[in-house]
Amino acid sequence: MWQTLTRVALAGFLSFATILPAFAEGTVARAQFTTDVIDREPIDNIGSMVKVEYGEIQRVYFFTDLRDMSGSQVVHRWKLDGEEQANVDFDIGGDRWRVWSSKRLMPGFDGKWSVDVVQDGNVVATYSFDYVDEG
Repeated sequence: MWQTLTRVALAGFLSFATILPAFAEGTVARAQFTTDVIDREPIDNIGSMVKVEYGEIQRVYFFTDLRDMSGSQVVHRWKLDGEEQANVDFDIGGDRWRVWSSKRLMPGFDGKWSVDVVQDGNVVATYSFDYVDEG
């Protein structure tokens, strides 16, 4: 009886231990919102607030420098006030992989924007900015 119980407990622990590294692997080395990406690098950091410009459409880019995620699928999940707006998928082909996605922001899209970095179905990081109407 004890041998069977010990085997079941050990098998459960080993299966958990083999799953655990998949969650622990990979990091977001850098992430930022920017007005453009040139030569695989963001040109600026727009910070945590973007002002609504009436009559203008603003494109905001989200740049990530991913490490040790080779072979994974990563998604940039764009949300406005917690509601999903868009998903952009990337297949990661190396130990260091820089990817970016963008969203066109128009007047009326004001609120808290966030982007979840999702690796193989698990949210590994979230970044946000406020799109503010000061008028």
